[in-house]
Amino acid sequence: MRQSSSTGFSGSIRVGRMHFEAWAFAALFALPTGCLETSSAVVALQSDLRPVTPFARRALASDAQPTARPLPNPPGPNADHALPSFFSDEYWKALADLDLVASRIIARGEEVAFTEAVASLAAGNYEQAENAFLAMSTQTTDLTVAGASQAMLATTLMQQHEWEALRDLLVTLPILPADQPIVLELALWGKAFAGVDPQVISFPREPALLRLEVSALGTPSIRVRINGKEYEFWLDTGSTLTVLSSSVAADAGIEALGGEPLRIGTFAGSAPVRPTVLKKMEIGPIVITNSPAMIMDASLMRVRGSSGAGVPWAGLSIDGIIGWDIIQHLAISMDFASGTIVLQQPENLGIRGTSAQNLVWVGKPFVQVQTTLGDTVQFVLDTGAQSTFVNDAVVKKVRAATSIPGAHVFGIAATRGQLVRLVPRLRLEVGGRSLLMRDLIVYSRPPSGLVESDGILGSNIGRFGTVTIDATNGVFSVGG
Repeated sequence: MRQSSSTGFSGSIRVGRMHFEAWAFAALFALPTGCLETSSAVVALQSDLRPVTPFARRALASDAQPTARPLPNPPGPNADHALPSFFSDEYWKALADLDLVASRIIARGEEVAFTEAVASLAAGNYEQAENAFLAMSTQTTDLTVAGASQAMLATTLMQQHEWEALRDLLVTLPILPADQPIVLELALWGKAFAGVDPQVISFPREPALLRLEVSALGTPSIRVRINGKEYEFWLDTGSTLTVLSSSVAADAGIEALGGEPLRIGTFAGSAPVRPTVLKKMEIGPIVITNSPAMIMDASLMRVRGSSGAGVPWAGLSIDGIIGWDIIQHLAISMDFASGTIVLQQPENLGIRGTSAQNLVWVGKPFVQVQTTLGDTVQFVLDTGAQSTFVNDAVVKKVRAATSIPGAHVFGIAATRGQLVRLVPRLRLEVGGRSLLMRDLIVYSRPPSGLVESDGILGSNIGRFGTVTIDATNGVFSVGG
């Protein structure tokens, strides 16, 4: 068993009251699926790629006004009787901030154990977190915690490739009626991959120095070899699983697993995908065997943008994407200036759960970022997005100026872009460095799960120096 954690992350996102029947942990998959077209550059937008499930219906409230808005599709008139008497808005707000210190102080009843489970998850103690979520999923004292635990357990099992356990959740747990569609969708992914051999990554003795390419959208990519054939795959920390286009699958002789196609949400709506397993994929001298993956139709693996910035009129085709399930096992240093990337097997430094950790996985990889006011906020790390994004709540809080320069966001399978606002200049501290960020895209914060995102760190951060990602030790840095 792994040791428990005393991690104390903090942020500034605030959420309003949440009813257990409305709970869903929706942040499961993400894919670099868009671009921003401006007069000076084309930048990629992160948008969710996830199983089609009911999204979280939590009401959001600002720091200045903590009163929650009415929930859409509100529960019946007697539903509140199921809520424990000690239900605390403040507790769920602290968890949304990933402020585990405050959560421990505020927690009451079953919330105490739930906080420790989230702390274990943030510190990388997945087995311990799973055991705790499982235990809390069956208790009936606090149905809010039970529903959250069921969703968190399913999400963690998927991230850890524990497919049989994920498949069997509907039999193992007394799933709450409102949570059943959520866990059912995730269980389908467990069913699709149940019985496959475990993923194995073999490293050479020395670090691998490879060529780093940058797409016309600014996203980092590297050459991979599948069944003896080479392809260009994007490196995307925002994608849970590896993705390859149907044309690459056909060319490499990759067949889909049996069963019905699954559906995922995309920028343009939803799309079918077929699960598969890559028996062997090589990244330089690194060999990955039995890697779960998704096959998406090649017509959808395309991002539109400005042809003047090097994007073809018909859009930029994507061979495939290396997702977080592989990236989390690598120590990565990307030098965009020299066009090189170093990949190696990470050494466990034992710093998870300490103040040295600034990168955590809680449904998505989050990096701690400091604002000009000294607040700590949580940004999703998404190397598949060239631009850095910031939500409107943070923009208002730091009183940053915005503009609308005619920029549009495009996405996979999307033929029309969406107009967006930009923050021309904003200074943020990332990985211990003070960075003057330019042209940040402003987006409205949707309810996205247990931890709310204040922004998205895109690959344009690479212009400040070498980007280092070490999920084993929970370290993200820029520079050097």
